[in-house]
Amino acid sequence: MPHESPYPSVKIPEIPYHEILLNAIDKTIADGKNKYAFISGDDPKSTLTFEQLRKDAFAVASYLHSIGFKKDVAAVVLPNVFQYASFFIGCAMNGGAISGASALFTDYELQRQFIDSRAKVVLTNEESLPKVLIAAKQSPSIQKIIVFPKSTGSSFPSQVTSWNEVVATRVITVPKVQVDVHHDLLVLPYSSGTTGPPKGVMISHSNFVAMLSVYIKTEKSYILDILDSNWDNYKEKVLLFPPLYHAYGFFHMNQCLLKGMTGIIMRHFEPIRFLTAIQEHRLRVLFLVPPIMVLLAKHPICVNFDLSSVQVLISGAAPTGKEIILELKRKYPNAKYIQQTYGMTEGTMASHIPDLTNKQPFGSVGKLASNLIMKIVEPGTLKEQPVNQRGEICVRGPTVMLGYLGRPEATASTIIDGWLHTGDIGYINEDGNLFIVDRLKELIKVKGLQVPPAELEDILLSHPKIRDCAVIGIPDAKAGELPKAFVVRSDTTLSEQEVKDFVKPKVSKYKYLEGGVEFIEEIPKSASGKILRRYLRDRSTAKL
Repeated sequence: MPHESPYPSVKIPEIPYHEILLNAIDKTIADGKNKYAFISGDDPKSTLTFEQLRKDAFAVASYLHSIGFKKDVAAVVLPNVFQYASFFIGCAMNGGAISGASALFTDYELQRQFIDSRAKVVLTNEESLPKVLIAAKQSPSIQKIIVFPKSTGSSFPSQVTSWNEVVATRVITVPKVQVDVHHDLLVLPYSSGTTGPPKGVMISHSNFVAMLSVYIKTEKSYILDILDSNWDNYKEKVLLFPPLYHAYGFFHMNQCLLKGMTGIIMRHFEPIRFLTAIQEHRLRVLFLVPPIMVLLAKHPICVNFDLSSVQVLISGAAPTGKEIILELKRKYPNAKYIQQTYGMTEGTMASHIPDLTNKQPFGSVGKLASNLIMKIVEPGTLKEQPVNQRGEICVRGPTVMLGYLGRPEATASTIIDGWLHTGDIGYINEDGNLFIVDRLKELIKVKGLQVPPAELEDILLSHPKIRDCAVIGIPDAKAGELPKAFVVRSDTTLSEQEVKDFVKPKVSKYKYLEGGVEFIEEIPKSASGKILRRYLRDRSTAKL
């Protein structure tokens, strides 16, 4: 039988999301208890008030209406900036959706996303403008590019308009667009899904509202009220460093605005600024990704900062190993709660949300969120697995995406009879806690036996001379595949044999690092913290 959430159901408003968000912003302004929507993590003197955010959003909406933008897609090619929020709201007021892209993308990657998303407008900065213009030439749907100028004297081609002109637009009453909350797009992030090239994940107003409603209700009852019965959102801040083009970062920006909190926005992650922000703003709850958990646990620079304000560490996007969590508990005794969450872009961010009343076992991502149903199935047969039996995690509920844009076959292979097949291998224990074992596509097959890379990575990270690592399978004529480790050393005396010998007594023989150990300067990771194993595979293949 499928597993239902142990938490009470949450009522989901059937209202366009931008109306909910604008009402929340209006309430924060009217209450007058928190002036600032955003403070820069790079320059604390740079701020944006809720009033200015609202004003800019209405100016953006008026401008977009004037150029015929309606139920269209706008691409955003920017690092994390204040204006992400006002542009998003302005697009939504016209019935449109935004599709974020990394400012690090090449013109080829941008062109692919522009064409696939059928973007009509692009918002970018002057640094990224040259490659955006190249990509736009081959993207027939693009009609307008809006750019943040470096200075007032900047001049641009006719297709390009300055952001300053956009926010100076005379505000009009934008005709209310009829939004079908269950079918109209609000956000179009790109994800590779369980496999393949990036695909547009169609997130509706209803999907996003459901995710926020469930999260905010759960967070209040099972995190904030437990942490502090007098918790006041207006007095608290959230560190927003995960990329806003990614589901994780974009979601937390929105939940921050809805609750009237102040977001500390970092253009991109930089360790000293990150640690300084925690120290200066006395942050109590941190939303992290595994590489930052590793940094906090193992990097010597952390001892130079006062991080004693931190009480809760919440990690998402990829698993964090037991040894890292133990080290964090040792180094930061005030951080009484260290929990992991689980989800994916196709599920509008999270299916499992932290709960401080649940003594989350090591390796667990907690219990299923409200309004969702889950089952564990045997890959290939789809046979439901019993408790403590591994299989593919499948989720059903109001947060499951509409599908992949223009990819009916990929959608059909991912959503089967309403069930989102995550591509992750895991199991559920008797208490309802979910444990993630690994990605279905990343399991290493040694003579038919499965080796989860995450298991070996967890062991390797417990070595005092290893700062970071990643494990992949490399081809082998006899075994099919063999585990190979890529290691970032914190001590150059560490040898390949020492690494192999460290692993051997802890695992079965078929999990030995018979594929070798390679020392590298940095583990390639996505903006959300996931290991980019394909780059490591390419690196290994090139050396054969």
